[in-house]
Amino acid sequence: MSVPLGDRFCPEPDDEPTYRERLAALLEQRLDIPMAVLALVWAVLVAYELIAPSNHLSWITTVSNVIWLVFAVELVLKLIVSGNPRRFLVRHWPSVLFLALPALRMLRIVRAFRAVRVLPAARVLGSSYRAVGTARRLLQGRLQFLLIVTLVVLFGSGQLMLVLERGRAGGIESLGDALWWSANAVISSSMVHEPVTLAGRLLSLVVSAYAIVVFASLAATIGAYFVEFRQERAASDDDPS
Repeated sequence: MSVPLGDRFCPEPDDEPTYRERLAALLEQRLDIPMAVLALVWAVLVAYELIAPSNHLSWITTVSNVIWLVFAVELVLKLIVSGNPRRFLVRHWPSVLFLALPALRMLRIVRAFRAVRVLPAARVLGSSYRAVGTARRLLQGRLQFLLIVTLVVLFGSGQLMLVLERGRAGGIESLGDALWWSANAVISSSMVHEPVTLAGRLLSLVVSAYAIVVFASLAATIGAYFVEFRQERAASDDDPS
């Protein structure tokens, strides 16, 4: 059985089937704010790492590793508290995946991953996923959440395009150009740059599809608001008092 999006990102303690799972959900709520701050710092570091001079990479790596360790400890703590490791891992598998990939830096296999740019892409995706999950837990309004997710997609897809295209003939070479591409793709589905790699073209299709979904969601939300407003107005006009 699939897990609803809301339950995956922000399970409510009262909705959990066991006491320990309720305790794990409550722990997750208590850690929302500090983890949100760390997620923001991590996202900024991941972006800066793409354009940082070589003499800055050592301290960026150190800080990123510390943040990664905090996220890993948080995940393991919630896993232990939940008392149901299998269900917990099924519900949080993206977090486990994005935390596991950076650990491969310590293994020899990391060289093969670097060749296909898997690790930089995983860090971008991991920080973006973390930011979306944090926004889902902290924001109640649908439009607020949609706005934050759109900003995350814009920022994350720009970073990812830079990772995929930089160093390739005709590819994007600067973060500014990558963010300009993603802004146009997310807002209007227009392409100011034609990707030169297969992965970049697939990313363009995904971002364009997201732009269509966002436009449809925004139109539906605004339409629902006006329908509700008219219904309330009609009800007040029919009220004899």
